[in-house]
Amino acid sequence: MDDDRRRWEDLDTDCLTNVFSRVKMESLFLAVPFVCKSWYKTSLNPLCWKRLWFPDFIPYPLFTDKAEDRLQPAQSFGPFYDQFVDEYRINKTRFSIDAFVKLVVHRSNGIATSLVLLELCTEEALRYVSDACPLLWGVWFTDDLVLFKNSQIISQVIGKWKFLECLYLGSSLVKIMRQRRLSKKHLSEHFKVLLTVENPLCYNVLDRILVQIATHCKHFKELSISFCNVGEIEASTIVKLLPNLKKLDVSSSRIDRDSVVKLLQGLKKVVRL
Repeated sequence: MDDDRRRWEDLDTDCLTNVFSRVKMESLFLAVPFVCKSWYKTSLNPLCWKRLWFPDFIPYPLFTDKAEDRLQPAQSFGPFYDQFVDEYRINKTRFSIDAFVKLVVHRSNGIATSLVLLELCTEEALRYVSDACPLLWGVWFTDDLVLFKNSQIISQVIGKWKFLECLYLGSSLVKIMRQRRLSKKHLSEHFKVLLTVENPLCYNVLDRILVQIATHCKHFKELSISFCNVGEIEASTIVKLLPNLKKLDVSSSRIDRDSVVKLLQGLKKVVRL
């Protein structure tokens, strides 16, 4: 009877690939490769990496009590990354989130179709992803559009995603920054280099992003904007540049009644607002 049982390593490769393409990145790194050699080999198939949904990256501490501690290396990177560093025996002081992003993107071999970019993403990582993943149809960018440097370059890279259909934009660090000011703590160097040093109000980030979408992303149909001011100017821009939108979510943004009316009247094809 025992001899008739199929072994894990004898499972059909195509079947395994199908299953692994549906599991989270955490499992592809920390579970699947350690079952057997066959599973490890299959997990390297680019088809398993079409969904690049990065786990939360939370370098600790973001703030320090003393100015001289700002240059100290992060003590933690978040649950997944800490486990990754331990499992693969990486020197924590040498761990680079940019290198990790490049590793993941390399495994997708250019066929990734959806991306959930990690928070506190660097400009280098964002530019690398934009060059190496031309087939993306869905992108979730969850960093603060006002405070982060990398939000200023989204408009520079988004035109490379010709097949983009869905874009999620925005998060907010306002509460965190307010707490930091009240506590009079110092920004860690890792966090400080991500923040814009210029007056963020001089940028119209959303407008520039929409212009690039309208110009380069002809299949675009779904937009979500969080923690932004969507006034009449922004509403008019959306209506003018993206008249064929089918889904628009501004529920987490600040928007007045007149702007809502303008969106409803201008977006004739929208089925959810």
